[in-house]
Amino acid sequence: MAGRHQAQFTRYASMNSSYSNVGSAGSNGNSNNLGVPFPTSNNASALVGGYSSAPGTSYSTATPTMTSPYSTTSSPGYHSPNFQKHGTHNLPMKRYTLQPLPHQQPYSKTMPSLGYPGLFPQKANQEEDIMTESNVRNGFYDRPAVSNEHTCAHDMVYSKLVDDPQKITELGSFAVDVLKRKQNAAKITGPATFKAPVRANLNDAKREQWIQELANGSQSLRKLIRNAPHGFKGEKLLETMASKHVPFLRATWYIKVVGLSEMSQRMSSNSNTNFSQSYIWTNTVINHLKRQLAELSPTHLSASNTTTSGRGFKIHPSTPNSHHDNAQRPWSSPDSRAKFEQRWAYSTQLTKWQYCEGLLDQRTFLKRTLDILAACQTFEMMWLLLTFLIQDYLDEYRRNRTLMKMLIETLIKSYNALTQYLSQVSNDGLLMVYSEIKKYIERMIQSLFLSTPDVFVAPKLYHQYRHLFDVIFGEESRKEAGNALQDVCSVMEKYWMLVKARNEIFCGTQEENQIRTEGPDKPLISADTSTELNEARRAQITEDHIIRVLDNIGRNIDSRTGLLIANDGWMDLRGETAGSASCAIFGSNKSVESVQQIVNVICRWATSESRHGDWRPYLVASILLHWCVQNLARRNILQDALMKWLDLEIDSEQTMAECDENEHNENHVDEELKPAVILLFDTFIRMELFSYQKFLLRLIARGDLEPKKRTQPRTRKCLSYLASFPLTPAPLSLVNQRRVAIYGTRNGNVRTIEDDTLLQLKRIAKYAMASTQQEAEDTNLDCLFGPDAGNLTQPPPDDTLEAYELSTSNSLELKLMPILRVATRYIVLKFTTEWLVPEVKRYVVKNITIGEDNWRVMTTPGSCLLNTRQYVAIIKILEYAKDYLGIIDVALWVLDKTDERALYSIAVDTLRKHASIWKLVNYGQIVAQLIWAKHQSLQNRGIRERCLMMFMVQLVQEGYRITDEVRTKLQHDLHFKPKNKAQYLGRSVLSIDSELNQITRSPTMTNVQNAVEVICSHQSNASTWLYPMFSSAFQALQQYSKEKDMVNIAMLGNREELFEFRKRILSIVDFIKSVADRTTLSGQLDDIVVQWLLDHYSTSNPAVFNDLYQENTWFPLFLAMLVVRRLVSIDMLLKHFVLPWFGVINREAQQRCESQWIETTAETKQLRQACKNLVILVRMLVVQEQPEFESPWALRTEEIFQIEVQRQPQLAINLDKLDNLFGLVRSTVSIVSNLPFSSSLIQELLKLRTDLLQLEWFRRACTRDVNSIYNHFATSNVAAVGGEGEIRKKMLNIVDELIGGNMNAENECRESMIPTDLTHNFGERLQAVFANLSQWNEEQCRVQLNLLLDNIMVSPTQTSNDNLAVVPMDMSPAPSATLNNTSIDTNKELDMFVKFFFDAVLSSANEHDLPATTDTQRRFEFLRNLIQGLRKPVLLALLNRGVRMLEGIGAEDIGFPYTVLLTSSENDTGFSGPQYAKQCQAFYYIMQHLLAKDVWSDSEKIELIKSLFRQVEQFKSATVVYKVMESANHASFSEASRALQQAKNVEQAVMLLKVEGVSEQSDVQQATAPRVTLNDLRMSLLLRLRLMVPFASLIWEHPKEDECDILEWVRVLVPLLGNPIVHGNGSQEQTFEFVLDLVSLLIDEVPTDLRKKNLNHLSSMHNELSGVPAMLHCRVKRILPFLTYNVYLSNTRLASALLNRSSTSAAGANSDLQQQQQHLEMCMEQSKPWEWLEDYASEHPPHDNDVPISLGLFNGRRRRRTESTYVRWYHFGFDDGLATIADDDDDSVAFHVGMVGQRVSKRRRHPRVANDRDNSTVYIMGEEGQDLPGGRQRVTDMEDGELP
Repeated sequence: MAGRHQAQFTRYASMNSSYSNVGSAGSNGNSNNLGVPFPTSNNASALVGGYSSAPGTSYSTATPTMTSPYSTTSSPGYHSPNFQKHGTHNLPMKRYTLQPLPHQQPYSKTMPSLGYPGLFPQKANQEEDIMTESNVRNGFYDRPAVSNEHTCAHDMVYSKLVDDPQKITELGSFAVDVLKRKQNAAKITGPATFKAPVRANLNDAKREQWIQELANGSQSLRKLIRNAPHGFKGEKLLETMASKHVPFLRATWYIKVVGLSEMSQRMSSNSNTNFSQSYIWTNTVINHLKRQLAELSPTHLSASNTTTSGRGFKIHPSTPNSHHDNAQRPWSSPDSRAKFEQRWAYSTQLTKWQYCEGLLDQRTFLKRTLDILAACQTFEMMWLLLTFLIQDYLDEYRRNRTLMKMLIETLIKSYNALTQYLSQVSNDGLLMVYSEIKKYIERMIQSLFLSTPDVFVAPKLYHQYRHLFDVIFGEESRKEAGNALQDVCSVMEKYWMLVKARNEIFCGTQEENQIRTEGPDKPLISADTSTELNEARRAQITEDHIIRVLDNIGRNIDSRTGLLIANDGWMDLRGETAGSASCAIFGSNKSVESVQQIVNVICRWATSESRHGDWRPYLVASILLHWCVQNLARRNILQDALMKWLDLEIDSEQTMAECDENEHNENHVDEELKPAVILLFDTFIRMELFSYQKFLLRLIARGDLEPKKRTQPRTRKCLSYLASFPLTPAPLSLVNQRRVAIYGTRNGNVRTIEDDTLLQLKRIAKYAMASTQQEAEDTNLDCLFGPDAGNLTQPPPDDTLEAYELSTSNSLELKLMPILRVATRYIVLKFTTEWLVPEVKRYVVKNITIGEDNWRVMTTPGSCLLNTRQYVAIIKILEYAKDYLGIIDVALWVLDKTDERALYSIAVDTLRKHASIWKLVNYGQIVAQLIWAKHQSLQNRGIRERCLMMFMVQLVQEGYRITDEVRTKLQHDLHFKPKNKAQYLGRSVLSIDSELNQITRSPTMTNVQNAVEVICSHQSNASTWLYPMFSSAFQALQQYSKEKDMVNIAMLGNREELFEFRKRILSIVDFIKSVADRTTLSGQLDDIVVQWLLDHYSTSNPAVFNDLYQENTWFPLFLAMLVVRRLVSIDMLLKHFVLPWFGVINREAQQRCESQWIETTAETKQLRQACKNLVILVRMLVVQEQPEFESPWALRTEEIFQIEVQRQPQLAINLDKLDNLFGLVRSTVSIVSNLPFSSSLIQELLKLRTDLLQLEWFRRACTRDVNSIYNHFATSNVAAVGGEGEIRKKMLNIVDELIGGNMNAENECRESMIPTDLTHNFGERLQAVFANLSQWNEEQCRVQLNLLLDNIMVSPTQTSNDNLAVVPMDMSPAPSATLNNTSIDTNKELDMFVKFFFDAVLSSANEHDLPATTDTQRRFEFLRNLIQGLRKPVLLALLNRGVRMLEGIGAEDIGFPYTVLLTSSENDTGFSGPQYAKQCQAFYYIMQHLLAKDVWSDSEKIELIKSLFRQVEQFKSATVVYKVMESANHASFSEASRALQQAKNVEQAVMLLKVEGVSEQSDVQQATAPRVTLNDLRMSLLLRLRLMVPFASLIWEHPKEDECDILEWVRVLVPLLGNPIVHGNGSQEQTFEFVLDLVSLLIDEVPTDLRKKNLNHLSSMHNELSGVPAMLHCRVKRILPFLTYNVYLSNTRLASALLNRSSTSAAGANSDLQQQQQHLEMCMEQSKPWEWLEDYASEHPPHDNDVPISLGLFNGRRRRRTESTYVRWYHFGFDDGLATIADDDDDSVAFHVGMVGQRVSKRRRHPRVANDRDNSTVYIMGEEGQDLPGGRQRVTDMEDGELP
């Protein structure tokens, strides 16, 4: 058989070719060489094989000679006339015996007497041979069969045919049937009996000559095969072909010869091998190529001399600067390089030729080539493989996903290694070379991506190298080719976006496998939404973003410690500044509409009731101010935006007022303004962000101030705001304009009201400043202080009893707050900024001449005359008025002007308390500079005020930058030790007790200072004597208390005695504080105090002192004063003293409560009194905000102020600090729960707990980060002791109250979302949470709902003491029927919540109007975020409910497809087709977040996978119905099913639906079922597959049949690709791609032990994919096993012949992939490409079908034997020279078989010339017409173009 096209070569040897011993006779003396110019053999052994087919001829080693033209031997290609045509045979004659022809069959085997056809031998005793007389005389006369031989039968036959025309048909059919049978009988059947050619044993010279002739084409293949030599096999054969450059066709031909010989040898030796010749030869070829590549990586190079780069690639020694001078270089010279490249090119091209010929095992070869590429050690090797080998087989790799994945993975790893290596290369030449390799790899990856983008959906590979893929397919790579290939670049960009999204589905980078909370990863379907809805959604996203930015900053500000000082402003702990916040909020928005939207959100955030803190307006103002500074034109835009927002706010207030009016049937409109709005615009006006005058002009321009409109509610609101906004400072003209605009020109009554309010405020302030009763009664309101204020030279004394009584009064708040509530902001600021603050600044020492009566005055003119009580009262007034800028102004002025040391710490505390305000208004530099200046001023005067130094250190730590000189000075001042003054005092060394006793006797500041000087001067190691000093100080007070019997005095209420003892307590505390300032760096004694308390008031041992057990003890006051002087912190006292003692009391109460709590006993009385004293201490330290005058040990106002400053930083800045407060609350709950109802402690503990929960700063700390509060305090594990269930419930309620309190349950939400059988309390609370849900309190509502769920999880269980039991948090209260069989009592309320939850999820997709859609979207996001904080039992209940919904609740009786629809309950009939897709979308997002919580074990996840598999498997059963639904638009499942029942096939069913319609459903249950469309089913299927995606890794981790059964998943999903529900006839490309990616992911990860079984399954699925549209067919084919093919079978008629079909029917067969592949395997098995040997035929064929390709595949038939001589003579006479008549009618003539693909045609037999030839053979004619005796062959053995 002819193969590929080859170059023309001479069929016979040239005339000049030399042959040895031509014409010499053989050893037998015969000269029967047939004229063939081949030498004879010199020995007998050559007879086995040789170059000539004649016997006894072989090669000779003799020198060849030129044959003479006159010799008796013939020349090559020429038949000599002297040579006889036939040889002479001297054989004896044999007697002739009549015999039949060979192989001729008789007429009948049963009647041999009939003889043979055409043979009539004479018989013995035959009648004509009997010599009778008649025969002799007359001759033999044969009697005729009939009487009259001249009668014709025509008439009788014709008449019968005319009478019965059917007989003609029957005769014709009979004749045709006979011809068909004759034709079929003549066909060649059965396999070919091809025998491999036998190779000859030739010596080296002849073998070399034979190879040369094979290479140069001097001999035909037919002649070469006669002496095909041994000695070449394996890699040697390939090396020989490469070295001789044998043409590829002839080289392949010889490879086939060698392969056939080896195959026959294995068969003869019965070698049991499991590998085919193709597989063996493929390994040989691969090894040959690897051996050549190995030359580029010399093995003798040491590892130390080998430079490596990324991924193990080695730099080849031939590269520049590789430092391998002594190493052997394969490319050391250009000649060696050229030889290598030439050999490598030939080898790869020959390999490609063999691959196309079918000699190589395609699967093995392609796999091994990729393995070689992956194992490359140098970039040079990779370059050779890519350019010479891999590039040729890219189309082959594209046919299979597995091969493509291996190739892409290798390429991207190499690209990564090159990228890393190029960053280290410095050589320009080497850089250029490797850059080209990198560019080539990049272009190859891009080419593969453009041709097969599906293969790049490889999640693992994408996740690892996505940054490289972004580089390869990103913008930079597209720029280089953008000009020339713009369309290609745009297509690549589009493809990469799609492929990237498809990869993200399986990666979940949700980044790094995290669920995105901002929005869904990818929708199940792309739903069309209106532009209005999109705008609303974008507005919601913008609003949420702004709120999130502001909340993040606000959390740091509200803690007072989270705001730092920047160079030009502030910065929070996260690095956020006013500039970054403005950029994050405004971004690049430049349109007025977007700015208006942003300003609206900012103002709503600053005035929302869901946010707390008066710092919010200052934060907003700081951000807006920074935004306006960047562009001055923005101020006008901001002014307009603020006025528009104010109009919207007025309109909203008006709407709410009208609603209230309608509800209460009132005729008046509430004109009360929102204080938050007033405070916001007050800040804007004072920071010059809002113009009062422009607002007034806007109202005038709109006509709102016209008399006829003044009575309208909206105008009255505008006038109210106009009257409230401040005008400080403002020109007089604007003040008059305001007065006329508000009150008119004639109405002055209201003006009088404002003046009266102002006078009342002044009177109250004057009363607060009075030091005596006379000053309080002064009616002169022009000045704040008394008439003698101008003559004062020092502050009024505040250490008198009268001053003490004034400072313990709370009348200021009672008088001031009612007036401030009704006063406008205009009046309040006029009172504070225009009168109060200026009056305070005028209260200074005047310039008075020093005389005899005032020479001891230590103040200077201009010094502040305020004492601590007056200062605190002023600060309180400003705080009540919320004039925070005035507070900062007064604090800084007092700190600068005062000489009163007691005011320094209070002023610093003021700045600490309001640090957020002055930092937000950029006063940081001013405050720091004033503190440092004041410190230096005092230091110069020899005064060391440690509070100023510590505050300066705090400012530095908060970001204030100081110079190195200032830093050095500050450090020196902190560590400075003043010189001892005791030696100058003239006092001897006294003991500490003596000094302390002296202080208690005379508690003056002088004695305190002297004691400090004396004691500190004689002590060196402070760590050893501070503790004794503190203990001695307390003992001194205790001794004095016992001497004076202060306990009884306190009971009697003698205020003078109490005040005197109070002065001694303060003196002792001041003494301790002074010592601490002199000996410690910070001035604090936390460790000393705590240790002293543990030693003397230990909870484990009886108290050393009984002060804690005494009634009206002064011990709480002593500890409170330590806190006031900052000697010990509040949290340290609570943690180490109060809470341990509460724990002791709780345990004692619990133990005594079991028997009897009798408070009259001594021990119980002590515990009760200790508890009361601890409550008093806690109230002083934590709760008290106003003085308690009735208490014997009341705190002064300034002392409470100083404690207030410390409370929030020490108790509420973080969760650890809040632990102390929650510990207090929990202690009160525990103690109360263990006390009898008759105990007097219950009321005090309950009141304390109530006061704790009402602390504003405590509640704000809890609402600052409600999620952390909930996780830290509400979820903490409690000890399993009695009563813990009740305590836990109360703690949950307490946390709920702290973060939001009881919500308004009157607001109604959707009735369908509230279950009817919920308990009353639970239903109301659940309804209240959703009714109050908004963008402002989403997190708060989520935590409250979690608390509600936690509360119902604490189930009541009757115990011995009627306590409650706690349900373990890791136990599921709602077991699933499908996933859990655990018998746990179900929680009814939890079940109701679970149902409510999913009802709310599904209902979020049923809204159509825009406002409702926004609200439901927010509600849905709330439900999604709610999952993050749910407990494991709730999550398990939700998951089980979701699984039941997927399985179809209540649809089991109806059956498919209703079992795959989402239903929320057994009686759910709310299926809505148009909204079903959105419901599936919402359900998927919720289930995705539930599954991401990972609360299931692996076994439960496997059960879910099995459940999903059962559900997905249901979709396979209705493929035919899907086809009808897809073709008939809008047809439901039931309609399509009925149409199929009424019709015969799909086409008729579709026509019935389109034209006539179908009958109504008779089944009532089916008739009432929802109408299910194909899109609904598609969404149901897609929902389950998307839910399965997170568990893909679990499937391949547990792939066995009893686990996830990955093979069954593949078996179910692959046929779905051909299902209309997936591909939609090409309209559902996204769905098809997702399913295709999922199947590909599973197939890629099939374990090795199951891979063969999976391939077998996939190979049998071709028929199931017949429904895939043509546009998607190639994409599906790629995931199936690699389909082998052969170029001859794919591109010629040979495949049709092998299939036994016509060429037209073969095209139809191409649509059946499975049949094509099975047929191809059969063809390859029958045809065996190794046997397709060109120009070869056996010399003595055993039968007609011994060719390489079976003639039966071509419908070949046997040749009809030539007619006998008699028959030919009968037809044509004796000179027969024409074709017989039978030739025209005989269909069994032979066919000529030429090259594959050439048209098969019949040939006429030509007249035979020689009469003595065998009629079954054809003689080959020589060049001059001579017959070649050895050329006898069949027609099928002739070469193409050769005539018989």
